[in-house]
Amino acid sequence: MNKKIVIFLSLLMFTLNIPFSVFANGVALPDYRTEAKKYNLRLCDAKTTKITFYRNQAAYYVTEAETKSGDVFLMFFDTAGGSAHFLLKSAGAKTVELTREEWYGKLQTVAPNYFRSIRGGPADCFEAIRYPQNEN
Repeated sequence: MNKKIVIFLSLLMFTLNIPFSVFANGVALPDYRTEAKKYNLRLCDAKTTKITFYRNQAAYYVTEAETKSGDVFLMFFDTAGGSAHFLLKSAGAKTVELTREEWYGKLQTVAPNYFRSIRGGPADCFEAIRYPQNEN
């Protein structure tokens, strides 16, 4: 993308106060909390890990896992490009992009049951809420 266009769009978003984040490699993370629809809420690790699934059917999926430690694990899947990004927001720190292996390793430490559920193993996870779905 042309540098002038990137600068223009960045200034435009700043001027309009449109919230967005940027991955370590420069890929923009959309404002999924307002743009996408919540799909469901799951609880794991004796209800100390809260996992919210967001879906924008036209563009992406986001899984946001808030843990007892205060860490927030994000998995962003771009349906158009087919790429997945694994992010971690530690309490009081910036969001950083990790490799899948790094993300799994850190997740396993703070949310072992959620980690096992992702990997298909036995876990204490359950669906707490399934949100009504509209077109998106």
